[in-house]
Amino acid sequence: MILYLTHGNGEESIPLKLPASSSQVDEIDIRLDDICSGEGNFRISDVKSSVKGLWQFIRSADLLDPEDLEKLNRLSRQIDAMSEKEHQIFAGALLSECISNLDDVLQTVGRIGQYGMIPEVTCDRELGWYLVEHGKIDCPEHLKPYLDYVGIGAEFYSNCGGAYTLDGYVVRKEHLSNHSQVPEPWRNENRDEMLRMTLRVDGKPDYILVLPADEEYLDAVKAYLDIDVFADAMLRDIRFKVPYIGELIRDTDCPAVEDYNDFAEALEDIWQQDGMLLTYAAVLEAEKPDTLRGACELLQNLDNYQRITEGAYGYGQHRLQETLGLDDEAIYELDGYMDFEKYGQDCMKNDCVTKTEFGLLRRLDPPFPEQRQGQQMFQ
Repeated sequence: MILYLTHGNGEESIPLKLPASSSQVDEIDIRLDDICSGEGNFRISDVKSSVKGLWQFIRSADLLDPEDLEKLNRLSRQIDAMSEKEHQIFAGALLSECISNLDDVLQTVGRIGQYGMIPEVTCDRELGWYLVEHGKIDCPEHLKPYLDYVGIGAEFYSNCGGAYTLDGYVVRKEHLSNHSQVPEPWRNENRDEMLRMTLRVDGKPDYILVLPADEEYLDAVKAYLDIDVFADAMLRDIRFKVPYIGELIRDTDCPAVEDYNDFAEALEDIWQQDGMLLTYAAVLEAEKPDTLRGACELLQNLDNYQRITEGAYGYGQHRLQETLGLDDEAIYELDGYMDFEKYGQDCMKNDCVTKTEFGLLRRLDPPFPEQRQGQQMFQ
């Protein structure tokens, strides 16, 4: 989030990227004294943010007050952690609530999970049509052409509140659930979240799907969205719990929800194993799978890889034990009579150990090729 700061009615402004320190604010205040003619309060003239219309709710903040600055920094961090859909919902939530200060803004962002959005519903008429067509209001088919959709939507809006935005109608979920024939699915929260995505179906509120999940939950999601298969939904804003894992996966095949779930279940299996996530990241960088399915196969075959953390000296000892079947006592006796550092370096070269951003990596069977385009072997 970037704030544009000025003095009084000055046309000149200076950007401040949040989070920021008090010293940065003070420096801008001094600079504005030089470039802005006339006197006036130090104020926010504009905001660049992924949340539309945010400026009108934070413009009265006093950045020279350390408490207000800390609140803005906290808000910026929370917005950065949101998905695109949550940005849209937050913009509508602010419009639907009575916001008078930064505390109200922070309370609203803290309750973002209590709001839902019906995409592409931007007025009373569209809301009325949605309520009728999706069974929220029971009406015989032959009477639908005679209905007052504007009145139906206006009555719902009057009773439930919310806000129309350019992205859709935002309202508290409790009001949506009261008018829904299918309850919102419940996921077993005892399972760790590996990734999440937004499912979009025409005429339905966007749904955030958290994986891995069992078949019962996935079937309940399809029923909730009124679809037969997940291929009928658009997948958007896919986010991995471990961002660097998501960045290393390149997929050209547009995987299905089921493929993502298989991957999430495999990732869940190594989640609590020490060092395995870094090993997997190194494998992804070295192997460069071009599909999610390929990435999943590598994840299920991690035993074929060894991430080297002990350096050439330790690796030489390890390989000698592995090759000759020596125990720790025998290695201790050899210490001082053998150049483990040089032996380890030679083993790394012979084993075709590969350098990655996440450490040195060895593939057991078969070893990495000696010459690999785009890869750097250990030297």
